[in-house]
Amino acid sequence: MKPFWEKDYLADTHYAFGNPSDEVVEWAKTLQAGARILDIGCGDGRHAVYLAQLGFEVEAIDISEAGIAKINKYKALHQLHNLQAIVQDVTTYKFKHSYDCIISHGLFHFLEREAWHSIIHSMQIHTKTQGINIITVFTDEVDIPDDLAPFVKGICKEGEIKDLYHSWSIQYYRSYQFEDQHDNNIKHCHSANKLVAVRR
Repeated sequence: MKPFWEKDYLADTHYAFGNPSDEVVEWAKTLQAGARILDIGCGDGRHAVYLAQLGFEVEAIDISEAGIAKINKYKALHQLHNLQAIVQDVTTYKFKHSYDCIISHGLFHFLEREAWHSIIHSMQIHTKTQGINIITVFTDEVDIPDDLAPFVKGICKEGEIKDLYHSWSIQYYRSYQFEDQHDNNIKHCHSANKLVAVRR
């Protein structure tokens, strides 16, 4: 069974999960020209394409072939030679560089807890001093929606992501709940934490 967003990944008219997140837009303004960015679990590229269009050196990985194909179509259309997007299981990904910014948005609940804890450790050690990690995670404050539950393996505990960055300078943190509705016409209620942290 494929998740419902795979259908949206095939659409050329929109990104499956909307425009780039506000915190990505805002913190991109603080990065130096040519900064190196890694987007882990990039989906169909709403952050990766946006950041590449700003001139940053962007690497994007996702397990979805449809998502990566969509990104590479945009790359060719807009001649974004500074964007590299590959199909990759994040749990076996080998970090190649140190980065000025690493993004993980809405990924970790699809992974076993041990796996995403290990990925966060890799993110942290492969972030440059004064580099940024931007993370959004779903949390256990509300029940997982029925149509999402088959794909959820390791939900984040409320506040856990903040604790994992206790040695960093936390620039932004938000705990919240929201509702959304996708093409399957099922409304979801989610609880989430957003975090922007700078490596000291």
